[in-house]
Amino acid sequence: MSHSRRRFLELGAATSIGSIAGASGIGAARDDRGDGDDGDDGTDPEVALTARQEPGNAFYWVLPGERPLSPTVFGTAENPRHGTEHLQARIDQAKEFPSPLDEAIPQLLEDLPFLVAAPDEAREPIEESDGESIAQQRLAEPTPYSNDAEVTSGAFEVTYEDRRPYDLPGEPGDTPETIEFDAQFTDPAGNEYELEHDHVVQPPIPGYETGGGVLTDGLLHGVTGTGSPLFPKVYTYGASWGVGNVHIDGELATEDGFRVIHFMTTQTVRDERYRMVLDEEMPLEPETTIAGQSHHTHGVVLPIRPTPEGPEYAPVPTAFELPNGEPQPFIHAM
Repeated sequence: MSHSRRRFLELGAATSIGSIAGASGIGAARDDRGDGDDGDDGTDPEVALTARQEPGNAFYWVLPGERPLSPTVFGTAENPRHGTEHLQARIDQAKEFPSPLDEAIPQLLEDLPFLVAAPDEAREPIEESDGESIAQQRLAEPTPYSNDAEVTSGAFEVTYEDRRPYDLPGEPGDTPETIEFDAQFTDPAGNEYELEHDHVVQPPIPGYETGGGVLTDGLLHGVTGTGSPLFPKVYTYGASWGVGNVHIDGELATEDGFRVIHFMTTQTVRDERYRMVLDEEMPLEPETTIAGQSHHTHGVVLPIRPTPEGPEYAPVPTAFELPNGEPQPFIHAM
């Protein structure tokens, strides 16, 4: 394709907000081809969007913790939504998949219900409110979507290469979508991490619509059905789902197999105190966010290991020890 047929749209200029999000930005190159060429033959993607942060700037290492629940998404104690009944419906839907995954996915959803729901029995009422939130319930079990985080450091660059705007039946890795990826960061103890992305996948979770494994210019999370509803519904510049390895202090940590790696560049969902706001509070004005800008990027390594029989629960072997003496079983770096 001729470069004259590409357009570059700068979505975020370089900024400097103290040590947070300095020298970061995102931009998209869009292909103006006619219909019929979806990039499956190795040609340029329809959209190639890049997000980056230069070395020396702040990362946030998210700690496991509770999550206040949006009434819009999760209802009330008397009338719960996206709860146990919803979880069971998604499990039943997964059992109808005509593939070996019809056994693996139901078990995965039982092991990691936060992928699609907040079970009723895991909720508890919020007795006292500080006046900042309309949440009446919290998910008491620790998840990757808490308000607790430690400031670390790191750099990354990810280019989402969107060739196909829809999912198709088939194996999770059977997709033309690709990303260019480089990420290094530290945990609160100073251990150094590098993520090695191997390939894009279409997550075989019932109801997920991931645009072939790379999605641009869409909505995720909340009530969309794609991504955990514990994260607020958010406009997404670009997102990818894939598998790869984790290296810690120069050594391969995931010797037992790949883990699922999810990156997304979205509207900022954290306020100036790093509280992840509820769906009802979106969108945030840039000046009220932790980064002082309209977008930020999230990298999540989920405790999910792909196997020939399908994905299974497997903690991420991090080097960061929690107060209970156990290593943190996931990575959520922002």
